[in-house]
Amino acid sequence: MKQKLQNLLQTIQKKLKIHGNLPEKNKKFRISGEILLGCQPASYEKEITIPKGIRIIGSAAFCNCRNLEKIILPEGVQAIRLAAFANCRKLKYIYLPDSITSIGEDTFSGCDMLEEIQLPSQLTVISKHLFKNCPCLKTIHLPKQLTRLEEGAFSGCLSLEEMHFHGSSDIPDFLFLNCRNLKTVTIPSASGRIGKAAFQNCQNLKNIVLPSRIRTIADNAFQNCLNLTGIQIPENVEFIGHEAFKNSGLQYAVLPSTITQMGTDVFADSELERVCFTEGIKEIYPHMFRDCRNLKEVHLPEGVRYINQYAFSGCVNLLDVTIPESVVSISYTAFTLCHKLRDVSWQGLHFSIKALYNTTIYSAPYEIMTSIISAVSLENRKSDENLHDKKTAAVYQYLFWKYLQNPEEKKLAKYIHENIDIMFCSLITMKDTELMQKLLAETPLFTKERIQNFILFANQEQAYEIQVLLSEYQHTAFAPESIEEIISNKFEL
Repeated sequence: MKQKLQNLLQTIQKKLKIHGNLPEKNKKFRISGEILLGCQPASYEKEITIPKGIRIIGSAAFCNCRNLEKIILPEGVQAIRLAAFANCRKLKYIYLPDSITSIGEDTFSGCDMLEEIQLPSQLTVISKHLFKNCPCLKTIHLPKQLTRLEEGAFSGCLSLEEMHFHGSSDIPDFLFLNCRNLKTVTIPSASGRIGKAAFQNCQNLKNIVLPSRIRTIADNAFQNCLNLTGIQIPENVEFIGHEAFKNSGLQYAVLPSTITQMGTDVFADSELERVCFTEGIKEIYPHMFRDCRNLKEVHLPEGVRYINQYAFSGCVNLLDVTIPESVVSISYTAFTLCHKLRDVSWQGLHFSIKALYNTTIYSAPYEIMTSIISAVSLENRKSDENLHDKKTAAVYQYLFWKYLQNPEEKKLAKYIHENIDIMFCSLITMKDTELMQKLLAETPLFTKERIQNFILFANQEQAYEIQVLLSEYQHTAFAPESIEEIISNKFEL
């Protein structure tokens, strides 16, 4: 019996030792070994001091303690687990000893009143959503040797104004999402990636320097950064994601030659006034500069091959565009709604002039409209006649499409009347069946006599499909008597 009592006493002593010999007043905590699991439900103190001997603060240990304003952790605590202090709405101050090496996800998320915090010097990882939705948090004292930042760590910190990182971490997804008062950020020099929506909706962000090692700028990275007026995209960048700078304050951008892929709407709705393209850029991506209302001129470098759909659509103040010889394809919507576009220079093949659909070149002063024609006119024929003919046809295609849009436009009708033979022959040479069908079906531009000449020319050019269309048209009862009569009656020229 005596031996049993001694064993029982030893067991009790061991338990007391493990629990740190907690005095009676601290038995409000739930503890297992060296892990503090939480506090008793009846504990609603404003200030708490964690007893010595605790090594780990357990998951959600103080989660939703809505009256808690101040908490002191003792030296020796090594880890704080998931959501330990999440949604402590009134928490204003917490002391974290330097012994802590790990803080779990969401630990301080939803701490509405937290304004300042000093993180332990040995901490190397800022975990996922660590300070998410801490609207009053203005100052965070970071350790110097961070090796990793995780997703959304500071998202929704509405009062945060500046952040200076040291170490080697990339910028993860959603890191500063909705930090609307953030003004200045220093990114680690070893960073290679700016994550998805990392700075999205940072409306007051003004100063940021991207390190030279950055290779990826992910989707929405700087979307809605209204005060970000300029940024130097490093030479090593290879990928820029969807809407990366959409609706930003960017006024000037330099695109390096290292870029191999871009998403849609990269600079859409931004304040861009100038864009510098370096040689090596192969493609202007869909919606890339859509609705950039301050963009006035674009000079694409040699090497660009494709201008995709809606690339410059809605650039209402765009005046001049230079397209290099290397371009082989332009989407027919690339320049829609560019109402002030006045001069287009190009040297490449297969220019789809329908790219200028919905512009108003023809309603500009007549000399501006003809300046485009003169660039490829028959009077300025180059040595490469095949190339010349294709460029000439591109202009004529454009004018025909404009005429189909507004056949009441007198100035345009007059030009077509004066050049109908050469324009139509050029169309036959290009074998543009789609446009030919629309012209025959929707406009009364051709007499039977002219149609016969065009049939012979189509046969000569081996444009047999167009030859059949013209033959069918010739035998209709609706072919007009004379082009002169049509033009004079309809437009009173």
